[in-house]
Amino acid sequence: RAFSLSPCNPFYFRGKVGSGVGGPHVGMGWIWPLSIIYSLFYAEASDAEISRGLDLLRESTAGTNCMHESFWKDDAANFTRAWFAWANSVFGELIMHLIDTRPHLILR
Repeated sequence: RAFSLSPCNPFYFRGKVGSGVGGPHVGMGWIWPLSIIYSLFYAEASDAEISRGLDLLRESTAGTNCMHESFWKDDAANFTRAWFAWANSVFGELIMHLIDTRPHLILR
C-alpha cells in the first residue's frame, strides 16, 4: 500500500484535482477512481483520509454523479467512460462498508 500510493510507483499521479493510481492502457496522468475506492477499504486508513478520498471521488464525477474509468489529474471534467459499472459497483460496496465500520463518516 505504501509503495502503490506513492510517487515511487510510476503509475501514481498527482495533479490539481487529486492523486491516485492509473495505468498505461489509458495513458500517463489518468487516475482510476477504483484506485481511490480500494485504498479507502483498508483498516489503517484514517477518518481524515477517508473523508478526503470521498470528497475526491465526488469531485471526480464532474457533476455526472457516476464513477468513471479514469479522470485527468488536472481536470475531472476530462474523463474516460461516462459510466463505468465496475467503479460504480465497488463505490456502492465502499459506502455499505463504511456504514458498517464508520457510520459517522456517511450518516451525518
